[in-house]
Amino acid sequence: MTCSRALPGDGPRQVAGLARACHPGPAVAVTVLVTALVVLAGRGLAGAAPVALAVLTGQLSVGWCNDAVDAARDATAGRTGKPIVAGLVTARTVRAAALTALAACVPLSLACGPLPAAAHLLAVAAAWAYNLWLKGTAASWAPYAIGFGAVPVFVAAGMPGGHGGPPLPAWWAVLAAALLGCGAHLGNVLPDIEADLATGVRGWPQRLGAARVRALMPVPPLAASLLLVVAPPGPPGPAEWLALAGVAGCAAAGLSLGRRLPRAPFAAAIAAAGIDVLLLAATGAGVAAP
Repeated sequence: MTCSRALPGDGPRQVAGLARACHPGPAVAVTVLVTALVVLAGRGLAGAAPVALAVLTGQLSVGWCNDAVDAARDATAGRTGKPIVAGLVTARTVRAAALTALAACVPLSLACGPLPAAAHLLAVAAAWAYNLWLKGTAASWAPYAIGFGAVPVFVAAGMPGGHGGPPLPAWWAVLAAALLGCGAHLGNVLPDIEADLATGVRGWPQRLGAARVRALMPVPPLAASLLLVVAPPGPPGPAEWLALAGVAGCAAAGLSLGRRLPRAPFAAAIAAAGIDVLLLAATGAGVAAP
């Protein structure tokens, strides 16, 4: 099977194809979560605007890069739900969109400040490395851990500091974010494990197999949330324990619905990340180390 070609000049179809090829759900979710963290860190809506634009363009570049790189593999696997395979848009157009978004991401990231830009561009570079190379290796988890783990660094680096410069992120915030990234990786790959193996992709989840991934899925978000409850200074309060219960509920829902709704585990991981953003706000500790 080969990738279908979009009809020349069919603008609306290509726009729809690009909208689908950018992985809109994760792109919007990550943009909203990171922007919410920035607002909660005290930078306000004005300070959050360049952050939202930088994160959104980075996410768009990653999503389009993923679909462009995987176009031939998706066609071989018969993934007709993919816009390139369905003929809504060409791989060349998606590739050009990815490079354009990446080019826009650099100055938008620099507008957030040099240190936040370095953290964000590291996360984007890790995601591109996943798409271009690491996806099929045993280290496929690393870009997710780096990308998610860079979020507290990005947020803390943009906060005003004293004579010593911007505050450092709390170690537990970085580790918790990295764990959430590993959980998101497992949930994102789970629905496609068999098709990936058939086309030669052997990343970390594919090597584990679907059954082991399902069993492991709840561990990273629960570990991350437990860390956010017990690691910050002071005893946990009712809000923290309630958030932990909410994450446990998300993990259970993703686990139970995963067989009927293939994307449920990934949606549960994103929901858990959202709860953890609220958990950071409830602790009053933010992402900056005391």
